[in-house]
Amino acid sequence: MNAKNLALVAVAVALSSAPARADRWPNIPIPANNAATLRSAPARPAAGDVSDRARHLVDALNGGSADGALDFFLPLDPFLAIKDMNGARGYHAQLIREYRRDIETFRAQLPRGQRVDFVRFEPSRSCTWMGVGREWNRLPYWSCYGSRLVVRAGDRETSLRVHVIIHWGDRWYVTHLDRTRRR
Repeated sequence: MNAKNLALVAVAVALSSAPARADRWPNIPIPANNAATLRSAPARPAAGDVSDRARHLVDALNGGSADGALDFFLPLDPFLAIKDMNGARGYHAQLIREYRRDIETFRAQLPRGQRVDFVRFEPSRSCTWMGVGREWNRLPYWSCYGSRLVVRAGDRETSLRVHVIIHWGDRWYVTHLDRTRRR
């Protein structure tokens, strides 16, 4: 192998072993209870307006656009601030596609042709403080698993599992509606 080829191989090896860089940091303020300097869990935030935004998901279940339920999903800028991974923007887009698909799956589980009414949102008590470094994150947050969206279709109440919600500031957002899929 000549010197030029050796140099190219050396560059290729160096690039392949270099650590992946996280997507660009968004220009947003970081809430105090998501600060990277936190070393222990602050009090878990209250439910706040999560029920109001969960109603938008119910509207989508009634045949409305899934776009109307996007305020219930973690927005892109906080996601980019939290995730310390290359391709976080693409992963967020993938999660949004899965969220939309899960809305369709939930629709199919409900009685056809009947209006669905919001009853309540039950935040899970199964919550974990995710410190810096867990799940590819550079900022900490609370993560809760197995919340429930309770709806009524006709005279029947149905409970739909909301797999993961996390907090950003004083708000809770869905990151995985039905279940977590492997990347």
